[in-house]
Amino acid sequence: MMNGWMLARASQYNSGGRQSRPTKQAHVKMRPEDFEKQLQRQPLRKIPAEWRGEILDAARRARDHQLSTITPQPTCGWRELLWPCPQAWAGLAAVWVLILALNSVTREPARAAQSPNAPRAPEVLMALRDHRRLLAELIESQTSAEAPKPFVPRPRSELSHRTVAV
Repeated sequence: MMNGWMLARASQYNSGGRQSRPTKQAHVKMRPEDFEKQLQRQPLRKIPAEWRGEILDAARRARDHQLSTITPQPTCGWRELLWPCPQAWAGLAAVWVLILALNSVTREPARAAQSPNAPRAPEVLMALRDHRRLLAELIESQTSAEAPKPFVPRPRSELSHRTVAV
């Protein structure tokens, strides 16, 4: 959309530098289609060299101001890796810190785990051997008591198929 300064410059350019008073038609709202048609009918004129200089000077000043406000930052490989979604990575790191903190808080010291009532290692091993031996005996007695039945294929449905020959 054209602002007031651009309209003033354009009207000054189209009038050949003559100052003209705006007509009542300038205050009437124009449809965009009519405005475009009116622009298409106007012949293209060469842009004055002074305008070109003004535009380029303004662009250079804006570029210099932008470059002076930006401070170069050193690039780090890990920043580029985390950049696509830094909030997700920060959340994941916070969860890991929480897990490690809870793990260290809930860990029992080694001396407290070995209470005088706790069974000794050789006693635990003997109990485990007895348990395995009893389990093996139970499995053997079960297999010898039940003789395996031979496999006889059975029909998969209860429908009987009758074959009639004529």
